[in-house]
Amino acid sequence: MTQTTACMLRVLKVMPGVSQAVLGEAKSNGATRPFIEYRAAEGARWKQPTRFTLQQSSGSHFSFMAVLPGLVTPGSDVDAHVTNAVVKKWETQCGAEANVLFE
Repeated sequence: MTQTTACMLRVLKVMPGVSQAVLGEAKSNGATRPFIEYRAAEGARWKQPTRFTLQQSSGSHFSFMAVLPGLVTPGSDVDAHVTNAVVKKWETQCGAEANVLFE
């Protein structure tokens, strides 16, 4: 997993529209999980950085997940074009599975 997260961080550091990329660890329910976060220059804005946290799906399968606010102007879509491009690069260059959920 260390190689994957290092690759993900490298992608963020050269990705247009991304700033303040950070790799870290967070404790949740007694477990420590790696996360990667950044600020994205896109229309969807929130106070916290966009954070993807490692999730164990089943058995030895892992993926990264971000839960983002889905508030938008009525009649428009969430502008997450930078985050969508980041996820695609992570999949192709790092072999990482990443998902974004809007609440």
